[in-house]
Amino acid sequence: MISAQTNIQKILNASETYYEVPNFQRPYAWQMGNANEFLSDLEDSVAKHKNHYFGTVVLVEDTASTYSVAIIDGQQRVTTSLLMVTAIYHLVKKDPSLIDNSETTPDLIRDRYLFNANIDKNKVKLRTVTTDNQILQHIFDKDGEESRLEPREKMSSIFQVYSTFRKYFSTRKGLDKYIDGLRLFEVISITLNSNDDNPQRVFESINSTGKPLTDGDKIRNFALMLSNDKLRNHVYENYWSIIEESLVDANKDNITDFFRSYIMSKRQAIVRLDAVYPEFKKQFDKQVGEQQEAEKIDAFYTDIVESLGFYKLLKLNDTDGFGSEYKGIGETIFKMRYLQIDLYIPFAMNVLRHHAKGSLSDQQLEDVFKLIEVYFSRRIVSGIATTSVDRFLASLHKDILNFQKSDPNADYVEVLRYILLHRIGQTRMPDDAEYENAIRTREAYYQRNSFLIYVLTAIEGSTKEAVHTLHQISDGKLKLSIEHIMPQTLANKDWQAMLGGDYERIHREYLHTLANLTLTGYNSEYSNRSYADKMRLAVKDKKTGEVQNVGFADSKLPINEWIAQHDVWNEDTIKKRQGWWIKKLKSAWPFPGTSFQPVEEDTSVYLLEVSDLKGKSIRSVEVFGENNSVTTWAEALDMIAESIYNRNPDFFEKISDDEWLSKIIRKDASAFYNSAEIVDTGYHIDTGNDTNTKLRIVAALGKHFGLSHDDVKAELVPVKSNEDEE
Repeated sequence: MISAQTNIQKILNASETYYEVPNFQRPYAWQMGNANEFLSDLEDSVAKHKNHYFGTVVLVEDTASTYSVAIIDGQQRVTTSLLMVTAIYHLVKKDPSLIDNSETTPDLIRDRYLFNANIDKNKVKLRTVTTDNQILQHIFDKDGEESRLEPREKMSSIFQVYSTFRKYFSTRKGLDKYIDGLRLFEVISITLNSNDDNPQRVFESINSTGKPLTDGDKIRNFALMLSNDKLRNHVYENYWSIIEESLVDANKDNITDFFRSYIMSKRQAIVRLDAVYPEFKKQFDKQVGEQQEAEKIDAFYTDIVESLGFYKLLKLNDTDGFGSEYKGIGETIFKMRYLQIDLYIPFAMNVLRHHAKGSLSDQQLEDVFKLIEVYFSRRIVSGIATTSVDRFLASLHKDILNFQKSDPNADYVEVLRYILLHRIGQTRMPDDAEYENAIRTREAYYQRNSFLIYVLTAIEGSTKEAVHTLHQISDGKLKLSIEHIMPQTLANKDWQAMLGGDYERIHREYLHTLANLTLTGYNSEYSNRSYADKMRLAVKDKKTGEVQNVGFADSKLPINEWIAQHDVWNEDTIKKRQGWWIKKLKSAWPFPGTSFQPVEEDTSVYLLEVSDLKGKSIRSVEVFGENNSVTTWAEALDMIAESIYNRNPDFFEKISDDEWLSKIIRKDASAFYNSAEIVDTGYHIDTGNDTNTKLRIVAALGKHFGLSHDDVKAELVPVKSNEDEE
């Protein structure tokens, strides 16, 4: 290992050297904000002629090549500096007068910093990873002209940063001083012989400035730092190139998101965002191991790439382009995307995997996705928060299969219906009574705007035109907003007269409910006008001067057709509108039934009275008389701890006095393999242990806080496998 203090200009000026960013590195990730900070530091250093510490660059010499040097840390800084010089080069190439020093020519800049003149005058001296390398070369070949680049190239981080530099320097002169200024950007250069150190260990241990690594970046590094070049190239060419081509996005961390969904689908349990990388390593170690045999690696990544296809189907691909195999689930997927509901994706990936294996028919697949839509839609209408739904869905596929183990003839869809129908508490699906009450009385106006628009367009779900309307809204082609039929302010006397003497109560009671809401593209024009004016409203187009009839009577939106049939808007009409909404929404998302009935047995147990429940699975937990559905012992333990905390203001003070419990409940979540946060306190309880350890924790909490034997009750189901649930 050779360590030296140098500067970024010297690194770029190295003759007869090609820098390569290994495939295990992440793609270029700096964005315009990073570039602007870079420029601010550069301007300050040039103006004051002071040094600026620019971080660390770690290099590995390639013993098989005279010219190649790998950058295993610092690629963001080196690439950014090269992009800055490139932007200046393209500007001075067009106008050499932008250079003050006559000895510094455009050709000298190119040959000294951008190419190796003695080796190849057409090859950029930095080879980056993935498609970044092609884009970087195209920027050189096309003189950085935006009009000559492809759309995907212009969207890349590489070009966005280059463009930031080009715009910045296009308004300045004496540009050579900025290249000279790079000698003020000091770096610590660490050069390793390829046999000296483990590059992966060096990569993970370095703390330097720049954009922090995401878990996706760390996974990429780990995945491609295999035992030999042949394996590394094989994994990159056959698997990681596919992953990156599908997921790399300058504005989103799709790689981390995908692997979180993938790992959750495999573990069928919640995985924290900051635990994605450690969990990936565990999966790799479990399935591949230290020997890194090619067959095991292929099996491991084949499964990942198959799951990537499911992830793209659920989150990225154009639903209009689905083939016949998935055409029947396209609209549900589109709706979940519109609603920005991603927490169902790990479950859906398992369902798609089950279908791909032939364990579900196409019709069963459609039925499952329709049930997903009904479940979320009814909860949206009823205003139920998503608390604990992610936990429920994470293990839902496993729960269905457990029922099928007990009854091999049980139909997957029927079991799913049964489970959904028997959820209680925060993860329940509203029955018709709750659903109808919410439609009548809930102030729907205050929910998320996309949720409300989704519900308001639901009546159109049975026609092609209706679905098209929601697609147009989603695509931004149709601008609609929420309109109160009876306005928010009753300043207009006509409204008071129409509503009658009890107008204040009617206004207060129905204003924000679903029955009084609709969609329009002319919200500001409707304003507080009378009902008659809203019915026959005409507006003049500001551009053409053409008068358009835009009132309820002339609206082409199906949601307004019912309104147009009524001459008055009073309490009787609003109540009729409630009935209309109930009929429409029950038709759009009907409450399911099921023919499945499991073999029942007495499974109630008081958790403070038992010490051994190994091999048992939990269905619900009742604490202090409040019952909630759960699917795992981890979820049950979390709910029990939260219920006790809510009744004891000195909860954490008492916990700190207990030597054992203070190790089980602490602020440092990283101390646990798995944990759950107690409400929003910042304290976490260890859930990464076996069932009987969880029972010990419950018993200790019960003893510490004086619980009665019947304060914590559970409903169990037998587990047919020999695995002890987490």
